[in-house]
Amino acid sequence: MDPTPADTDRRTWLRRQKVVADLGQRALETDDLDRLISDTADAVAETFDADCAAVFELCPRGENAVLEGGVGWRDGLVGEATVPATDDSQVGQTLRSETPVIVDDLSAEERFSDASFFASHDVVSAVSVTVGPGDDPWGVLGVYTRDQRTFTEHDATFVRNVANVLASAIEREHELEELHGRISDAFYSLDTDWRITYANDRARELIDVEGDGLVGKRVWETFEWAADSRLREEYERAMETQESTSFELYYPEPLEAWYRIDVYPSETGLSVYFRDVTERKERERELERSERRYRTLIEHFPNGVVALVDEDLHYATFGGTLEGRADIPREELEGQYLPGVLPEEIAEIVVPRYEAALEGEPSEFEAPVDDEIYRFHFHPVRDDDGEIFAAMCLSQNVTERRKMEQELQDAKSQLEAAVEAGAIGTWEWHAPEDRMVVGASFARTFGVDPAAAREGVSLEHFVEAIHEDDRDRVEAKIDAALESCGEYEAEYRVWNDDGNLRWVLARGHVECDAEGDPTTFPGALIDITERKEAERALHESEAKFQMVAENLDEIVWIMTADASAYLYISPSFDDVWGIDRHELYDDPDAYLEWVHPEDRDRVRENFAKLPTEPFEETFRIDRPDGETRWLHVRGSRVEAGDGPDRVIGIGQDVTERKEYERKLETSNERLEQFAYAVSHDLQEPLRMVSSYLQLIERRYDDALDEDGEEFLEFAVDGAERMREMIDGLLAYSRVETQGEPFEPIDLNTVLENARTDLGVKVERHDAEITADSLPTVEGDGNQLRQVFQNLLDNAIEYSGDEPPRIHVSADRDGSEWIVSVRDEGIGIDPDDQERIFEVFQRLHTHGENDGMGIGLALCERIVERHGGEMWVESESGDGATFSFTLPAVDA
Repeated sequence: MDPTPADTDRRTWLRRQKVVADLGQRALETDDLDRLISDTADAVAETFDADCAAVFELCPRGENAVLEGGVGWRDGLVGEATVPATDDSQVGQTLRSETPVIVDDLSAEERFSDASFFASHDVVSAVSVTVGPGDDPWGVLGVYTRDQRTFTEHDATFVRNVANVLASAIEREHELEELHGRISDAFYSLDTDWRITYANDRARELIDVEGDGLVGKRVWETFEWAADSRLREEYERAMETQESTSFELYYPEPLEAWYRIDVYPSETGLSVYFRDVTERKERERELERSERRYRTLIEHFPNGVVALVDEDLHYATFGGTLEGRADIPREELEGQYLPGVLPEEIAEIVVPRYEAALEGEPSEFEAPVDDEIYRFHFHPVRDDDGEIFAAMCLSQNVTERRKMEQELQDAKSQLEAAVEAGAIGTWEWHAPEDRMVVGASFARTFGVDPAAAREGVSLEHFVEAIHEDDRDRVEAKIDAALESCGEYEAEYRVWNDDGNLRWVLARGHVECDAEGDPTTFPGALIDITERKEAERALHESEAKFQMVAENLDEIVWIMTADASAYLYISPSFDDVWGIDRHELYDDPDAYLEWVHPEDRDRVRENFAKLPTEPFEETFRIDRPDGETRWLHVRGSRVEAGDGPDRVIGIGQDVTERKEYERKLETSNERLEQFAYAVSHDLQEPLRMVSSYLQLIERRYDDALDEDGEEFLEFAVDGAERMREMIDGLLAYSRVETQGEPFEPIDLNTVLENARTDLGVKVERHDAEITADSLPTVEGDGNQLRQVFQNLLDNAIEYSGDEPPRIHVSADRDGSEWIVSVRDEGIGIDPDDQERIFEVFQRLHTHGENDGMGIGLALCERIVERHGGEMWVESESGDGATFSFTLPAVDA
């Protein structure tokens, strides 16, 4: 029993009763449950002068409760925070208790093992009650203080009374939602600020096209088009006059539908009922169009007339167009007696038929009129009681139609021939009588007699020809199409009349009557055996490719034609990069994280040029395990003919090669240092030998006899040749390291400079040097000058007895130029042509010709540095042509 004023302080009791009454009144007046929950928490906290108050709503699974409303808690927790609702929690025990739960000191409380939420807010004392019936509680209402307080039974009774008010409001809200849910029409309500406060399921289904929800949104923001439409005018007029209204309105995109809208105003807003009337509007428009078509048909019936005559054979209505002698003006016919106004030959045709139609006998026939063929339709016209009051005739010139029908028949024959040739066919299955009608080619595909199939046979005859592994699947698809009156499509194998297995593609559509029963099932069949064989071959090819790709040390990768996504990456990627290749399927740029920072921008920039430009780069990667590796990766777009284009690439781990190149570079540096040191160390004693020999020659020239002078000359000459050999060897070793960077070089200028260098020798030997116009190439000008100088020098040296005749030419070969130096000298035996490019290899003695045997070896080394090759074409005694390749400047 509730406490009385005698049991507690009268003022406190009266104030609390007023709070309960105010909340009860507010619950009756408002439809905003969230606001009521918030007001309830405020009122309870204020009444008790408490630090905190809370309304917890039990979650659907019953394990937790949400802080739905409250005061005194940290910002952001209301509507978000959850607390346990289990047996060992404060909220859980309240939900399971028939009486209020009072806590004097939370820290000393042994009933709860999980009260962390309240402890984190320094709660000490509390009283809480269940909101809603005990067997199906909605939640908990509680009051909490941070100082110790002893709550009495009177306090608990007040909290329970407030909880009962809140429970009643929640139950009313649920009943209202259930009531709205039972409304068959779509329904939503608006407040005075034009915000949607409620929308039933039908309303959300019809107008919440984005699925973002409607409640809480302003209707003019949800439907922006309505801000300046009749919808707003009607809503505002209803609110202003407080009179209900009904109207129909077309909702534009994305709804594109007609709605009937019934609006009922109140002081708190509008209640709007609406339903989709698009189908009715379409029927009305269709009826209007039908009537318009009828009137148009009467007035413009093509190639003929529509006429209505009464029982006395007078024209009541006449329309259409007639040609030839029958082209009679309408004003001369309507209201006139047929036999009196029609030409005799036409009257003889139509008057007996009109009379028969007035007796209830319809007729259809064709008859010639003025060398044209007309088709006539005569029908009796009855009133609502079934009595004949008129006769109608439709006559139409069908001359062109007959010609077209003949052409159509011819085309059909051609189509049947094409069907036979192309192994395609059509079918029509009449479901009620199980009669499958097909063409000859179709029948032969299934091993069915063509003559019988043209008349119609049972569907089972065709099903039996389907491969046993496909039959159940095909029958299931046929049954599904019959059940749904929908589309049918299946690929399967059939045994034809030759016993061969063929792949076919069948497509069709089941047509049903008004009751949903299948009537006909037409479709078409295509032989896809070649496509299936091609798919099988492709599958085998892809399997072979995958087998090869997955057993290569190199990384094979394939991307879409626009290089935006990876389609395949071989497993070797994981081994080389040390990361999972599947990361690149999700993010094609993920690999850049592991590219060495100094190489990353260059790789990113050039890879982005795919597929427009090919990609080829050598760069470093830093694996997750800390190891650095060198990769050479290249890729480009590949046109796939009848398939989609792809970007295909391959990546190689060139770490070992790079290490070898580094070691080789170090070795070359050491070799060059050694060569320089050796040449310097050898040059010094040679200079000393030459100096002392010259000193002996000057001091003791008179003392030497003829043999002594000869010996001394040999010694000086030997020392000089040794010096030249050392200089040549040093030049040979420095071709790679001492060269200039490549740049566009005009070979005409290079050749001219080489001729100038040899000017004395050219003049002495009366040499003639001619040249075609030479190209511009990428190269080192000084080194190419050395090549021309050595070749011209050799051509002069080995010219024989005749004055040297030398010609220089150049021919384009793709991305290269072939430069040739041809002479008419003594030539070179084919057996010696490879040896002449070796260092210190001579074909003649020093007595016969000058030279150290290093000039051609130096030329070949220079050409190789330019990425080319060098060779000679010659026969002994028939001159020689030395040729070498150089890269074109626009390659």
